[in-house]
Amino acid sequence: MARAVLHLGLPGIHAAAAVELGHARAEDALVVYRRERIVDLANLPLLTRGQPLRLARKLAPGAVLVPSGALAGAETYRAVWDQLTEVGPALEPTAWHAGYVDVTGCLPRRGVKTYLAAVAKRLEALTGKPPARGVGTNKLIARHASPWGRIVAADEAVAFLHSQRLRTDQGLTAPMIELLDELGCHRWGEVAEVPEPRLRALFGIRGTILHRWSQGLDPRPVQSRYPPPTETVKAEVDGDGEGAWLAVFESLAATLAGRLQRRGEVAGEVLLALGGRSGWRGFRRRLARGIDGAERIHAILLGLLPTDLDPWSIDEVRVTLRGLRLRDALQGVLFRDAEEERRQVLETALSRVRARYGLTSLGYGGEILAERERLAEAVWRLEGVV
Repeated sequence: MARAVLHLGLPGIHAAAAVELGHARAEDALVVYRRERIVDLANLPLLTRGQPLRLARKLAPGAVLVPSGALAGAETYRAVWDQLTEVGPALEPTAWHAGYVDVTGCLPRRGVKTYLAAVAKRLEALTGKPPARGVGTNKLIARHASPWGRIVAADEAVAFLHSQRLRTDQGLTAPMIELLDELGCHRWGEVAEVPEPRLRALFGIRGTILHRWSQGLDPRPVQSRYPPPTETVKAEVDGDGEGAWLAVFESLAATLAGRLQRRGEVAGEVLLALGGRSGWRGFRRRLARGIDGAERIHAILLGLLPTDLDPWSIDEVRVTLRGLRLRDALQGVLFRDAEEERRQVLETALSRVRARYGLTSLGYGGEILAERERLAEAVWRLEGVV
């Protein structure tokens, strides 16, 4: 089976993240920059990505300027890449706004352009701009096909590559391109005419790689870097009381549940870390059954809180999900279901007690530790369940 790699460029993803986090409105002129270079923009037709930031200050003095580092944690990034988990088995983001997908054997035999157009439409609904996309026999070909929206077949890959100008890539830096430009090599076809010993003398081992690339040979695999093996979210607590705590837990649980449900995954372990003036405390809960619902995650988090908790001494909360797997995957542990059901009833009961009477409502009940299941049954009777 012929190898097929999809390269995607996602303009607008940083701007959408900035709008999500409240740094700008959708109708504002917006510039997202990194190291004094524009990486994304919105509502500014006179500017393009990659231009110096000083040009944006000159041509659009009223634009909102947002550094890319201020966008960490935006859910837009996850939502966009979660759409691609169904496209291929291996996803390799080189940045949040670009990356590769291994689509070998995953593309339909007919209507490939229609299929990719449907994927692009789903991404555009999240970013606000149509993505650049290209398919080739390897990462190098796909990278150059992406700006043109091409699907390059194997028999035309070398001819297509030789017509393309050199672009920075992993292993091909801007100084290397400048030196090749001085030697008269502006396109890959001109690089292919340079003998390998000459390239090796100029760039060392990179010269050999460069010569192979110029022949259309790129054995680099698409490394599976997404989705991550764990999911972590964090939030700072202002210490305004128990109501703020409950709101933080609900928000974190909803964020994690959204990520899992978009990808059709469940988690097998929940970790809670509380940081404050006295240091960090960690709590863990392993599950026989995978979970993906916000209500269940929220109940587990409230059940993990210690009875001696002082809510006003905590400044930061971190929640991590481990043991991620597909929801439809074969369950390997089925003989602890009864124990899991009892724990689930208990955690739900404890979470309802804390949600109704406060986070410290269980702090003075030492007898709870000895009669946890009886307490759970009592709470469920009050709720009219049993």
